[in-house]
Amino acid sequence: MTHPSHYPDGLTGPIVDALLAEMDATVEPIHRPTSPFAMHEIDTRRARREMNRMMGAQVRSLPVRTVVPRGEAA
Repeated sequence: MTHPSHYPDGLTGPIVDALLAEMDATVEPIHRPTSPFAMHEIDTRRARREMNRMMGAQVRSLPVRTVVPRGEAA
């Protein structure tokens, strides 16, 4: 175990603090594009989900026809 005042790389606490402050002053934040879904109000998103569910229920309730080629029995 090393002694607390032993810094083999020469980076003491104040030096590290100065380096971090320098980087913080020069680095600009990264702006990531926001999802278009997150840009709408919660009520709008909820209404869209409800509409999608209702449309899905309508599609599932449609009758399904079986296509039988001519000359074959169903």
